[in-house]
This record gives sequence, structure tokens and C-alpha cells, in this order.
Amino acid sequence: MVDVVLATEDLTVFGGPSSINLDVDFGPTGPRGSRIYGVAADPRLSTTEKPPSLQNYDLAIVITPSEPDYLTVYQKIGVTTEEWVQFASLVPNLHATKYNVTFTAGVATISLIASDIFILDSYTADKFMVQVNLENANPLLVRPVSTGVTLSVTTVSNKKVLNITIAAAEIDPTTGVWSAVTGERIVHIFASVVAEIIEE
Repeated sequence: MVDVVLATEDLTVFGGPSSINLDVDFGPTGPRGSRIYGVAADPRLSTTEKPPSLQNYDLAIVITPSEPDYLTVYQKIGVTTEEWVQFASLVPNLHATKYNVTFTAGVATISLIASDIFILDSYTADKFMVQVNLENANPLLVRPVSTGVTLSVTTVSNKKVLNITIAAAEIDPTTGVWSAVTGERIVHIFASVVAEIIEE
């Protein structure tokens, strides 16, 4: 048998250059892109301080929590500094919380200031979806509860109020008898905004 040995005294490593210089400073400077600013109030008002050097398509977000359009995004359109259009809202259209509610003859009402929670063009009951759950009064005695919900919108002191009227009954698991919920209960409320009602 013949043994063959391959050997070399030179080792060559192929690779890219150690550095690359890329010059991009050629040609005329183009217009800047749009910028996003935080403003204290509606930028369409002349009393609202605006950032300097505004141009069309810049965005302004109202960042003052006490403003009625808090977290509303406006886009600059037009010539003057007061020409803006409402562009979007960053307020989540969800509200989830617990309320301590007193039921009388199986009925209780919870009122939410909808205009402080949801930013909408108009407020009508059909724009809201509300889910309701009741905690058992006695955690050692589980009673199934059946609930129904009626929604209405009213105006109180220039604010839109969503009234959630809850009708609730519970069954006694030992007798199978339904009775109206009475007294204080902790109610879980999950409210959101729907796009539309689908007719089938």
C-alpha cells in the first residue's frame, strides 16, 4: 500500500476588506420627513402653543390628561398654524373595572362617563358592548346568576353618560328556585366600542 501526504507551507485566507468608506453626502438635500410633537391642547386653537418650523403632514398629540381630546392625534394640513385635521386617537376603547352596586328587586344601574373614557364622534347606545358578571355574595355558597343588560346614553353637564341597567336573578341550587338579586354585589364591567351591528 502507498501512503500519500499532501502538505503546503503557505496558508491564504480570502475575505472582505478590513474597512469600507461609503460616502452618501451627494446631491441636493431633500425636504425633511414629518415630525411628531406633543402639544398641551387642540392645535386648531390659536391659544395652543405650537412648535416652530411646522410643515404639512406633521403630527401633534394632545398630552394634557385634563383636555377633552387627550391623546388625540392631529395632522397639519393647510397654510396657517391653526389648520389641522383630527387624524386618530390613542385612547384604547376598552374599560374594565369592578363596582360595588346595590340591587333593588333584581335591578341596579351603573353610570359611566363615556365621553371621559371613549373618544367618539357621537355617543349612542348601539355603539357600545357591555359584559357583566356578578360575584357571589357568599363565597361558600355558589349560586348561578342570570343577567340582562339595557344600555342608554344621556347628557349630564355636557358629558355623555353611558347608563348600564342590570337585571339579575340567581338560583338556589338546593331548591332550584330563582329569585331576584338584592343587596350589595360586586359587579364586573367590561365595556368596549363596536364598529357596527351586523344584521343577519
